[in-house]
Amino acid sequence: MRAAAGHSLKRFLRHRRGAVLAEYGLIIGVILIALIGVTMTGGGIVSLYERLVAVVLGA
Repeated sequence: MRAAAGHSLKRFLRHRRGAVLAEYGLIIGVILIALIGVTMTGGGIVSLYERLVAVVLGA
């Protein structure tokens, strides 16, 4: 009985580790996409943000 419980615990930890790695991979992917987007648009995003701040603070 104890051996069966140990086997299922190992299996659970192995699957959990895979899920955690997949989650970290997704997070890194989203960050990379955001960085590439900011880099490709150059100052466009900065000027958009500055205009947005000016509108919000001006209102």
